[in-house]
Amino acid sequence: MLGEIINLFYPAVCQACGKRTGAWNEHVCGGCRKKIKNRLPPFCSRCGRQMSGNPDASMTCGDCEAEIPYYDRANSACYYEDPLKGLVHAFKYKKMTSLGNEFADTMIDFMKKYDVGGEAEIITPIPMHPKRLFKREINHSEALAKNIALRLGLCYSKNLLGKTRDTKIQTNLRRQERLKNMAGSFRVTDGSKIKNKNVLIVDDLFTTGSTANECARVLKESGAARVEVVTLARGDRPT
Repeated sequence: MLGEIINLFYPAVCQACGKRTGAWNEHVCGGCRKKIKNRLPPFCSRCGRQMSGNPDASMTCGDCEAEIPYYDRANSACYYEDPLKGLVHAFKYKKMTSLGNEFADTMIDFMKKYDVGGEAEIITPIPMHPKRLFKREINHSEALAKNIALRLGLCYSKNLLGKTRDTKIQTNLRRQERLKNMAGSFRVTDGSKIKNKNVLIVDDLFTTGSTANECARVLKESGAARVEVVTLARGDRPT
């Protein structure tokens, strides 16, 4: 009732196109929702890269065959293209944290459909270095992880991982530069929490996977039994 009253005076608008959504707790209109493309199999069974061929086939990409990642499985719910690109930008840089609820719903639908994180016992976000967090004020990965854990009734650990170095922004770095940039930049704060546990890492985007892989490495070295990664989006298409 309170939300409906607020919506009369301050109507909720779609953060992608600016149209009214019609509900106080909706920030993406129906038209824009339909334009957001869900990723479809086949995926690489390890890193989740988009593959081509039989959707029911189990296959591994060349990169994962050449160098097996530390994480056991990674997957992304949507293709990183407009209008989702604009929504993610608003979420990360304009502090539209309310979008985290709708993003979490999208990720959970994907997780249930493809049994992602089905064995998870602990959910944790990719951490930010304190300097970066001070500038941003909000860790977007944390907002997603907390929402997902709450909806699935799983243990949420905000500070399971810590960022030890304020690394360069990854956006303009090549694959090998990203790997080098992330190396040794994370630590496990309390290894006793993850001993023989299955951990699910949550983030907004998956690019080369260098960040997730480094996090998975320190988790495995600290005793985690299994590490999966789920992100909202990835910028790939069928090959």
